[in-house]
Amino acid sequence: MRQNHNWNDDERDIIRRDYKHTHKSRRELAARLGVTDFAVAGQISTMGIAKSDDRHPWSTSEKEKLAELIPRYCSRRIARMMHRSLNSVVVMSNRIHVSRLIREGWFTKKEVCEILAHDHKWVQARIDSEALKATYHYEERPTQKGMSAWHIEEHDLVQFIRKHPQELVGCNTDIIMIVELLAGIINNQ
Repeated sequence: MRQNHNWNDDERDIIRRDYKHTHKSRRELAARLGVTDFAVAGQISTMGIAKSDDRHPWSTSEKEKLAELIPRYCSRRIARMMHRSLNSVVVMSNRIHVSRLIREGWFTKKEVCEILAHDHKWVQARIDSEALKATYHYEERPTQKGMSAWHIEEHDLVQFIRKHPQELVGCNTDIIMIVELLAGIINNQ
């Protein structure tokens, strides 16, 4: 088993002075100091100098824009619109306490399944037959390997309920939500 390297102040000064925030400089430092690449990486992390130079902090106007966009669009689309990573959008929405579950004017296929009291295959059959209008949630066709997320607008669901009332089974439907939809009450609480 390999012995851990005991770092001295001179080695730390070399790392602090010569580390350029790249893998190449990390490898060069490891070769120069006679330790592994991972040892240098661990020391860089311990010293707190591992922060990348290419980070782009969120401004207050971007945070406000994010809070406006979250109820209307999925996180992936917002990331493209704001030129951010998906992870950045999700983490910042959590930090500013904006729920991604409360939406304005649209539902996912799973929510429609719960409202209409049918399974996802039944709802998918209505989407495929174009009786229920839906768009791709992630702006691309869902694959058969999961990712079957659909974006169903509130007015399209209302139109489906009005055109096909015989499709509804009364025992398990979310009758309160259906009445609110037909009455034109906004779907978010």
